[in-house]
Amino acid sequence: MSTSGSFGMGKGKIYPARAASHLLNPLRFLVQPPRRVIRQMNLSRDHLVLEVGCGPGWFSKVLAAAVPQGHLTICDLQQGMLEIASVRLNSFGNFTAVQSDARSMPFGDGQFDAILLSSVLGELPDKNRCLEECVRVLSPSGKVTVIETRRDSDFIPQQELIRLAQNAGLEFFSRYGTRWEYTVNFRHASGR
Repeated sequence: MSTSGSFGMGKGKIYPARAASHLLNPLRFLVQPPRRVIRQMNLSRDHLVLEVGCGPGWFSKVLAAAVPQGHLTICDLQQGMLEIASVRLNSFGNFTAVQSDARSMPFGDGQFDAILLSSVLGELPDKNRCLEECVRVLSPSGKVTVIETRRDSDFIPQQELIRLAQNAGLEFFSRYGTRWEYTVNFRHASGR
């Protein structure tokens, strides 16, 4: 989500808001059902959750519903993506939309209990900086969930993701799925 990155559909490009409808294709339920993914995050009803690179909000509605006494902050570089996600969330009062680069987010240290990044990390020119920012805004007992799919041209293999996350100060603790379609959970390494 770099402001200097280029938009497009290829490797290393930021997925454009003009193509957001492709990300909301109902066939996606077959490979990334939001309820299953959110259940794997093990959220409490009062958690403060950050969705980095929310796109058009594929996971956002289920995230907001999972934290009815908490709050969901959706964050994306593109205002167009935030507008689509906000419309999808219009029946929820517990969310905020924030336009921001993932390398420098306007949130306080330790502000969030959980963070979700779905198929966004590979688009970033500086993955390390994004993960360091996630660690900064994550509470000491917080968790980061990363979802990757081989269908994404910017797919990150699990072992590479785990290495990047550990370098940023996260500790691996669980994974679901296969090598080609997976969800990995990390915790704040200093929160043990």
